[in-house]
Amino acid sequence: MALHKKVVKITAMINKMVSPVILDALKAGGLQDINMTTGSMMILEEQRGILAALSSEEVVGSFPADVLSILVSSELEESVLNLIVETGRLNEPGRGSVFSEDVELLQAHELCEENRVGNFESGEIIAQTSLMGICSIVQRGQGDALARVVLDTGMCVPAITFGQGTGLRDKLGLLRITIPADKEIINVVGNTYDVESVMDMMIDVGNLDQVGKGFIYTYPVKRGVIDKKINYGMARHAASIEQLISAVDGLMDGMAWRHLAGVGSGGNTSQANLTNLLDVTLVCDEGRGEGLVRVAMDAGAAGATVSKQKHFSLHDTPAEHISPARETCSMIVGEGQIESILKAIEGAGAFDDHTHGQVLARPVPQACTYLGK
Repeated sequence: MALHKKVVKITAMINKMVSPVILDALKAGGLQDINMTTGSMMILEEQRGILAALSSEEVVGSFPADVLSILVSSELEESVLNLIVETGRLNEPGRGSVFSEDVELLQAHELCEENRVGNFESGEIIAQTSLMGICSIVQRGQGDALARVVLDTGMCVPAITFGQGTGLRDKLGLLRITIPADKEIINVVGNTYDVESVMDMMIDVGNLDQVGKGFIYTYPVKRGVIDKKINYGMARHAASIEQLISAVDGLMDGMAWRHLAGVGSGGNTSQANLTNLLDVTLVCDEGRGEGLVRVAMDAGAAGATVSKQKHFSLHDTPAEHISPARETCSMIVGEGQIESILKAIEGAGAFDDHTHGQVLARPVPQACTYLGK
């Protein structure tokens, strides 16, 4: 059944210790179901012991995190956002971020549509607007370097989750053995003015315009509460120039002042980026994703990143028949490929009772990867 309707996706990237209270609040509020992925939040930490005596530079550290994904009707957006901020105390630095996006629900099993029922009592939360997200998929072990770029700019606290890549790697013949399938997915959200500079720096550091190095793209964000507590520990040294500039970013609500002041970002602003694409995400029962991605690739998709999710049915509703073990398959495609991909995966059973498929789409204003010579 073709839906093609606008819904809201709410994503909470939170400290793992905060998750239980938020899940309990969402259940008490009447939401039907959510998905969750485990990962890490990246931070800067001071060095300790003999290393601290040798260098004052902070190192990249991490703590366990959960990434909650909730699909709701537009009527529930504000109340669900507010509830997550209030119960998780996300307006306190160091606990996590939450944000909302307008997405299109292209097609879904009847049990996998958006949450439309909720009874929430929450006050008004001041959420930031003029936001944009950056998602980068790189080889396992390369995520720390890109997270360091984000942390050094003071943009936000990045989240890293894990997945398996398909696509270019499968088309390179013998070279495929040098490109591991295991991937790290770095997700960050910050001020719209910051995104171009930060994305360029991530491309440079990760060599993302070179063969097999990865993929990076942006996506629009409506509003949210973004965690900017990028470092932990007692600082024993004077702030670096980068940290001072980051502090001014906070006072000026973004990096736009840097261009006026002549402060360089260090990024390559001449990157030849792809534009006007779509991030099409298929969510399905575990074990079905790989086969459906192959079908989608035969229909024109270049490849996908497949990640594990856990589905929570919060009440005794038909949604409890959905497998708790789920997979999410993200594909970057052109708008003209959508219908052929949907038709192909529907024919392969994506929306039957053994798969419980759901397909979402969101705009990708900019993307960068190896384009060949």
